Amino acid sequence: MSSKSDVKKLVEAETERLGFTMKLANGRWEITNPANGRTGSIPLQAMGRGLDNYKAEIRRLLHDHPTKPAPMVAATDHATEKADSMRDTWWSVESLLAGAFANGLKPYVSGGILHTPGPVEAQPYADLLHAREAEVIAHLTNTTTATTEGDTVPTIGETAHVPKSKPRDIAADAEALWGLLRDAARDQGDVPLTNGGTKGVQWVGALADIIKAVGHGWDSVHEKEVRQYLNRTEHTRCHRPRATPPVWWVALEWNNGGLTVTKTTPNPDPRTVAAAKAKTTTPAPGASAATGGPALQALIAFEQTVRQVEAERDKAVRERNEAVRAMEKIRAERDDLWVELDEVRAERDQAQTELATINALFSRLTSGKQ
Repeated sequence: MSSKSDVKKLVEAETERLGFTMKLANGRWEITNPANGRTGSIPLQAMGRGLDNYKAEIRRLLHDHPTKPAPMVAATDHATEKADSMRDTWWSVESLLAGAFANGLKPYVSGGILHTPGPVEAQPYADLLHAREAEVIAHLTNTTTATTEGDTVPTIGETAHVPKSKPRDIAADAEALWGLLRDAARDQGDVPLTNGGTKGVQWVGALADIIKAVGHGWDSVHEKEVRQYLNRTEHTRCHRPRATPPVWWVALEWNNGGLTVTKTTPNPDPRTVAAAKAKTTTPAPGASAATGGPALQALIAFEQTVRQVEAERDKAVRERNEAVRAMEKIRAERDDLWVELDEVRAERDQAQTELATINALFSRLTSGKQ
């Protein structure tokens, strides 16, 4: 709770800045705008965000009340002249919110705080909402049409539109990654290296570092697909994965590697289609009235055929995926064998060198040479 001195300082500062008058009456600060005759009262103490609300109430006296009658009516109706003393009961919360929405305000509640974004011209409505903040928050949080920042809450009957990001081009990204690897291999001197008889160059390093340079925004799935594309099209191969850093084989030139990706729908078995058609288009005696006419029967037959074709297609896709996984496993085992073969060859070459050295030493000893 703010002290009385804080409230007094606020009232004095605002009334002096705006040219209003103030006086203490009935335990409240009575403030008057000489320009339009509007008056307001401020309690001597404030709780929570009360100081901000008091400042808003004082600024509100700069404008005529939104529901203030025309001058001719005000001159003949004495009841309206006393309406300022009943400012909190002029409108219901529903009417006040309706007027705020009509003037461009979008009030919403976030974190238990009332927010009133909108045009400057609607500031008087924002001030009125904040002056009755507790009622407005209670109304917005208890109604099913409450608004949120930037948009409205969709109802069950509405359709939510979710934008989909454009799919990435795997082949184009793979070519860009290969280009960086080729440049890196060139910087290392274009050391010749073969992969199953195919000529290429050697590159030593971590592929993850190169991917960081080209793969901004790549997720793990897309990165895996790009690397698989390079592997299947024989553009890259990890020659020595156990080395630190790994040794890679990189193709000299870019080509599609004979890899084409197509999506096909398997043709239905004519025998299956004929059996389904015969089954659905030949109704039992007395069943035509219960199953419908020929058009409905044909539609049912077509739907059953489509479902069967889709099931066969899904089965073919699963079998294809299993074959691809088996092929990748075989290729991985082949790569491991190549690595082990290289290690065996290196050990063999080392043994042959040591054997040649030993034979030369024996030759010198037997010939009497020192």
